[in-house]
Amino acid sequence: MDRAIDQGSDRRRETRDRVIKRAQLIFHDSVIDCTVMDVSPNGARVRTGAVVVTPERVVLQLRGGGAFFAHRRWARGMEISFSFDGPAPLREHAAIVASSALEALPSKGLEKAIGILRAAAFFDDPALGQVAEEAEAAYARFETALSQRAKRRS
Repeated sequence: MDRAIDQGSDRRRETRDRVIKRAQLIFHDSVIDCTVMDVSPNGARVRTGAVVVTPERVVLQLRGGGAFFAHRRWARGMEISFSFDGPAPLREHAAIVASSALEALPSKGLEKAIGILRAAAFFDDPALGQVAEEAEAAYARFETALSQRAKRRS
């Protein structure tokens, strides 16, 4: 995957994944459409359609459901860099998708729950996407190990 390093790269502890995703900046009574240009579990760089003056703290709502409390690191023209302060409450549709996946988990398993989230493009949240990948890998390792043990018994 392409890695992007923006103007603050000297101070960045991690690289960001280069993406193009629709999102919204939400603050006060304003909702500003934007495009996420690159993202990491700890921040994102966005581009707006015009120069926008944002407050220091906003909510960055990603199209697939992820939402983050974020604070502005810098703004240059139509580009703004944010650091994430943590997850923000989900909008109603995203909360319903998350609840559906959570309900499917005990009865239908990890694969079904992650499938529900993937179908809704929910993994725009990079931290949730990373945890889902780790869970799938751990599940596959567990299934393989259990299968090998069962074969030895036969």
